[in-house]
Amino acid sequence: MATMRRLMTKLGLTVNEKKTRLVKLPEERFDFLGYTVGRFYGRGGRSYWGTAPSKKAIKKLKGRIHDETTRRWNETTVEKRVEELNPVLRGWSNYFSQGPVGRIYRDIDSYTARRLRVWLRRRSGKRGTGYRQYSDHYLYEKLGLIRLMPSARDRSNAKA
Repeated sequence: MATMRRLMTKLGLTVNEKKTRLVKLPEERFDFLGYTVGRFYGRGGRSYWGTAPSKKAIKKLKGRIHDETTRRWNETTVEKRVEELNPVLRGWSNYFSQGPVGRIYRDIDSYTARRLRVWLRRRSGKRGTGYRQYSDHYLYEKLGLIRLMPSARDRSNAKA
């Protein structure tokens, strides 16, 4: 670390000591640009080097979805809410498409649908979660909410 600090000083570069840390690979992981980089484990417990969206990035997206489905938006139309949510979801999923994202995409899909249902129920002045009134078909087909993880029936069986 000391030699790295001397080299950086010679080059006229400074390091933010609060943000910079040394990571011992392969035992540890680190977060960089919204991704967690390090060793992951696949099927059969086999390890590999890779990336996945960081917990902080997932939490930030869920916070944004929450903010877009609060009571302050009750005066807007349902279509307008979906128009606001779709680019957020699409952009996030396009950026975070590297690594094992299937489980994370399903989690975000279910969180978004749950928040939108609750918002729709509260908007109409009723209580509850709204699962019976606002089915998946209504949210995804009628309103046009995008799905990050396509359902099994939407995927093709063709082999490339």
